[in-house]
Amino acid sequence: LLPWGARPEITASDGACEGDSTAIDVHVHGVRNDRGYVTFVLYGDKPEDFLVKGKKIFKQRFAAKQGAVEFCVILPKPGIYAAAAYHDEDGDGKFDKNWAGLPKEGSGVSNNPKTFLGSPSHDQAAFTVSQGRTKVDIELKY
Repeated sequence: LLPWGARPEITASDGACEGDSTAIDVHVHGVRNDRGYVTFVLYGDKPEDFLVKGKKIFKQRFAAKQGAVEFCVILPKPGIYAAAAYHDEDGDGKFDKNWAGLPKEGSGVSNNPKTFLGSPSHDQAAFTVSQGRTKVDIELKY
C-alpha cells in the first residue's frame, strides 16, 4: 500500500518491454538524426489535459537515434492514455516553435492522426492499455 496521496510510479527504460506488467512498448520513428533527445510525454484520460503544459502524467527523454527510438513505459494500472513525442534536436529541454507558433522540431502523437493546421485531439490520440503490453507507434513529422 502506498501512503495517502502518493501515486504509483510510472517508469521507463530503453528497449522493448519484458515481462507481463502493464506497459506500453513505444516505437518513435522518423527521427531524422542522432542530435539531442526524443522526449516522450504521456497524458491520462482527461481530454482537456491533452497537450496542455503542466497536465502531463509522465515525461522522459531518450537519446536520439536516427531512424527510430524504442523504449518501454511501465504503468501502474490499465486505462486510457494519450502520448506525444518530439525531437529536441538542440537538447534545450523545450519543444521549439517559430514566430508563428509552428513546430521547428519534429513531433508526433499516438495513433498518428492526420491533422491539418492545428493540434490533434485527445480522441484522435487516445489508446487503451490493458493488462500486459500495448504497442504504441508515433511517427515524427518535421
